[in-house]
Amino acid sequence: MKKFIVLGMALLLPMFAYGEELTAYEIASRSYNLDSGKSAFYDASLTITAKSGASRVREIALRRKMYDGVKKSLITFSAPKEVAGVAYLSFEYDSTKPGSKESENWLYMPAMKKVRRISGSSRQDDFMGSDFTYEDIGDRGLNKDNFTLAGQETAEGADCWKIDCTAKDSGEKIPRRVLWIRKDNYLLQKAQLFDQRGELQRELVCSDISKIDGIWTIHKMVMTNVQTGHSSTMQMKSVKYNIDLADSLFAVSSIERGIKK
Repeated sequence: MKKFIVLGMALLLPMFAYGEELTAYEIASRSYNLDSGKSAFYDASLTITAKSGASRVREIALRRKMYDGVKKSLITFSAPKEVAGVAYLSFEYDSTKPGSKESENWLYMPAMKKVRRISGSSRQDDFMGSDFTYEDIGDRGLNKDNFTLAGQETAEGADCWKIDCTAKDSGEKIPRRVLWIRKDNYLLQKAQLFDQRGELQRELVCSDISKIDGIWTIHKMVMTNVQTGHSSTMQMKSVKYNIDLADSLFAVSSIERGIKK
C-alpha cells in the first residue's frame, strides 16, 4: 500500500478517461504509480491517542527523493525530548520491475546509539508506538497481493472503487486489505486491514485533500485500531514539493550523526 502515506500520501492525477473500464490491478497500479514529485518535504505531527483519550504528540519531518527506480525516504523526530533524534531511513524499490529488491529500512535510536535494520516480518510491527506499521508508512509492492474489484462505493463523501487485496503470503500478519480508491484522482481515501483471524483490526481514513503545486496532497490520515480503541493521527502542517534535498541525507551514516529538522 503506497502511502505517506504517508506517510505518502500525496499524488498527482494522470490523464485517464473517467469511466474507463479498469481491472482491480490496473486501478491499484495507477494509484501506486502516481507522480508525487521528484522530491518532497513534509513538516508534520503524529498524535497517538489511547482508548482513555490521553494523547502524546510527536513532531516529525519527512523527506523523500526519487532516484532511478528507487524512492528514498527519511523520517526524523524532533520532539518531545524522549524521541528527539530518532530517525527512520527507507529505500523502496520499484516492485513492478522484474527482479526488484525488497525494501531496505533502518531505524536509529539515539539512546542505544546504534542503527537497527527493519526487515521481513518486522516491517509489519508498530512504528514508534503508533497504530501505523513500518510498512504502512512506506510502499507495499504490487507484487505482494492479488487484487479483486469488490464494487464501487462512496467513502468519506468520495466516489471510489473498492479493491479487495489478498496477500500472496498467507502467513503475513495482515493477510487482507480492503482499499477505497478515489475515482477522480486515484488517491487512497480509506483502507481496512484484517488480521489472521479474518477480523477487522485497523481502519485508515484520509481527509483534508487539496492540491499543492498541482499535486493532490493528503493532509490528514487517521489510523484507528478498532480492536483496542487506540488511534494515531498524522497531520501535515506544511508540504513542499520538488525541492533541493542533498543526497547525503539519505544514508545510514547521516542518521547516525543526527539530522536537524
